Parts: sequence; C-alpha cells; structure tokens
Amino acid sequence: MKTMRDLLQHFPREEKEFAEKIIDSCQQVENTYSHRVTSFLNHRQVAIATSIAHHFQLLTFSSLELVETEFSRMIIAPSYYQLEVDDFDMMALEIAYPQKFHKLTHAQILGTLLNQLGIKRQFIGDILLSDNQAVVLIDRKFGQLLQTSVQKIARVPVNWIEVDWTRLELKVDDMQTRELLLSSLRLDKIVSTAFKLSRASAVKLIEGKQVKLDYAEETQAARLVELGQLISVRGFGRIRLREVVGYTKQGKLKVDIELIKK
Repeated sequence: MKTMRDLLQHFPREEKEFAEKIIDSCQQVENTYSHRVTSFLNHRQVAIATSIAHHFQLLTFSSLELVETEFSRMIIAPSYYQLEVDDFDMMALEIAYPQKFHKLTHAQILGTLLNQLGIKRQFIGDILLSDNQAVVLIDRKFGQLLQTSVQKIARVPVNWIEVDWTRLELKVDDMQTRELLLSSLRLDKIVSTAFKLSRASAVKLIEGKQVKLDYAEETQAARLVELGQLISVRGFGRIRLREVVGYTKQGKLKVDIELIKK
C-alpha cells in the first residue's frame, strides 16, 4: 500500500488538501468497515477520489451513474458493500413560484441558500433551470431544513416540492453546440474565438484570474487544452471541448464545443 506521501505527490499543490480529505475518508472506511459519502464534487474531484479509493482497494459509486450533472456525490465503501441509492443522502427540490411574473436566476437561488442556511457550497449540487422548472440538488439534511426555513428568494414567494433525483430530465436552456475554427488549442485562442473577444482581451481575463480550467484557476494563456476539459470564464460562460472533427485547407482545427453562456 502506498503511503500518504506517495499518493499526494501525484497531485498539484492546489489539489493536495482535497486529496488528503479523500485519503482520510478511505482510512475511515478501512477502520470502521462502513461506507462514507462525499460532499458534492466536480468532475476533476470525482477522478481524484476514484483514483485514491482504488489505491485502498475500496469500491466507489457516483451519483453520475444515475443522473448526469456537473456536481455529484460519491460513496466510498468496503468490498462487500451493496449500493443503496438512499446512501447518497441527497435530494432534489423543485422550486414552485409564480413564473408568470418572476424569473429566478441561478445566482439568486444559490445566494439565498448559502446565506439563509449558512452552509458551504459543497453541500449544494446543481441548480437546474429551464423555461418551466427550477430544481436544486442538495444534501438531504440541509434540504429538509431548506423546506421549512426558506419561503422567499429575492422577495419572490416559493414552495419546495421533493422530486425523484434519479429521474430528472436535465435540460440546460442556454447550452449550444458550435464548431470553432482554431489555429491551436491554446487557452487564449479558444476563449477569444468562443466568446468573440480580441486575443488581448482573452489574455487579460486569463492573467487576471478570471478563467478556470477544470475548476482550477489557470493563468497561463498558452496552456494547451485537452478534449473533454471544461473552461469557465467569469461573466461570459463555460466551454467544453467535445472533439476535433477535421481540418480546413488552411490547416486550422475544426473543433466541436459545448457553450453555456451566462
């Protein structure tokens, strides 16, 4: 079995604290012979947790196997554990409010939950918005508190209705699939082309710590982006590279992306 130092050396400095928490959870599973559930994790954290748990020869289960979301929960368990969906200890709450007269935003919902419940972001999963529905994924104990303690969001009266999170039909209204022509997969090239900015403006955003690559700040404009990675640009939106579909006669890359605008 690798030591903690052996495991941690594979992760950059900004990921070490999270990796240590997962190592601690794995050790608890070994010592108590019972499963542990994580907070809501982004896709990079899921990969880290899975890798570490496998070093401990433990089982992992992700809510992503049941519903594809940006943030998900994981169960880390001993080899004899049998999955029970309730062990993810999460719930989905639909927000019922007069949509004919109001339109709640992601920021309004998240801000209300963080401030009124006094909880950390890691206990709230995705906030899913569409033309006729708003749903919050949340840790069950805080979801139960939410149902009884929050009656308004941005002065709009709301009611909370629990729905089956395993049966959610996800739809992101502002997501588009587009094809970009790029001279390279440099971060600044992708940001400038996707959001129709000058290259200088894209570089300024990146060097100004306004851009994240797979949820971590990235300040190197020349960083090469890999397929599947997520780029988040504050105030503009998010981009995920899907695939390189070919080349133009001039040698430019034709790249399919998912674009979610703010």
